[in-house]
Amino acid sequence: MTGVAAPSVRLRAWGGLALLSLLFFLVTAGSFTALGAVLPDMVTGLDWKWTGAGLGYTILGLACGLASFAPAVLIRRLGVRITLLLGGLIMAGGYACLGSVHALPLYWLGAALIGIGYALTAVIPASYVITRTFTHASAAFGAYFTFGALGGTMGPLLYAALKAGGADWRAYWMTAGIAVLACALASALTVLGTAATEVPAPEDDSPVFHARRDFSVGEALATPQFWIITFAYTVSLVCETSVNGLSIAHLIHQGVSPAAAGGMLSLQALLSAGARGAAGALGERVEARRLTAGALALMAVGIAALAVARTYPLMLTYAAGVGIGYGVSSLTALLLLINYFGRSRNLELFSIMALVSTLAAGGPWLAGWVRDRFGGFEGAFALFAGLTVAALLATLLLKPPIAPQTSAMADSNRP
Repeated sequence: MTGVAAPSVRLRAWGGLALLSLLFFLVTAGSFTALGAVLPDMVTGLDWKWTGAGLGYTILGLACGLASFAPAVLIRRLGVRITLLLGGLIMAGGYACLGSVHALPLYWLGAALIGIGYALTAVIPASYVITRTFTHASAAFGAYFTFGALGGTMGPLLYAALKAGGADWRAYWMTAGIAVLACALASALTVLGTAATEVPAPEDDSPVFHARRDFSVGEALATPQFWIITFAYTVSLVCETSVNGLSIAHLIHQGVSPAAAGGMLSLQALLSAGARGAAGALGERVEARRLTAGALALMAVGIAALAVARTYPLMLTYAAGVGIGYGVSSLTALLLLINYFGRSRNLELFSIMALVSTLAAGGPWLAGWVRDRFGGFEGAFALFAGLTVAALLATLLLKPPIAPQTSAMADSNRP
């Protein structure tokens, strides 16, 4: 669309992408990584036990995953603008709960609301807008995902800055709520109304494969390709969530200093952010299947290195492998869905993939069980490396799906 539309329409399309990227930055900065940074001060200030406090983090992840299909339903019925605004209101309500909390039940409610709001404001509605606004969706996704990843890196730093300025964690949550609500409103007002109906056609001279007919949801779910892509996406999330939650504790147990262990996690996050932008640019020229396979190979090496890491070369291998691998695979899995099954039903297909990938929340739990049973995390990371290799082999065997002869064009073209 941006290749043929009037300059004013192109300008508005890029303005909408900028605001959606800022919204992704804010909701990422104020959710998973920020809660991890703020929670110790909340536990100390409210005299909570860590069992109850840690449950809130689990609730946040589960609410986000289980709400993954809600954006598809709301966008189809109410439109993407109302969905973004509703998500901003829900997320702001969650922040208000955290900002005024004194007892655990309100904290758990706030975590659940933030998880639901994240699902309604972040990747799924943005992917709907991008796939229906930009012919070169890969580059747009690269910019979007890069900005969101930077939000995850900046969340704890923003809290530290506010804290250094004399503000407490309550002020942080209230500020985050106001910022997200304002940006959600601006995004809702800016995204192109035509995004609800128009689906840009792929260019005939594109060097990568594009489906020439959009699959219906049922047709896509009946293919092994959809489930292989979903498996690879879920395995990547298992590795990422487990590394984020456990790598520091694992490395300290291996004899690494806390400062070095935390530095590796920060380096991993920065590499992941940069990798997403690079993958977005490469996705216009290189098949997403090849990019995904390369990313999974890097991630397998990185996780295996983490399992035995005690020296800087191994730790750098882990940070680069997991950071670059996850950064690329998190974007190219979405590109594979678009390229293989078309854009018309990408909203539902991506929502289903995100819902299934909620299983990744079990990764840290499994690793914790292995730690309690065997005295270390090494076995869990070795298992995750093995799963990544299995996903890599499956991805290498991927071929574009063959569209059924019986066309479902009526279903595909519904707004």
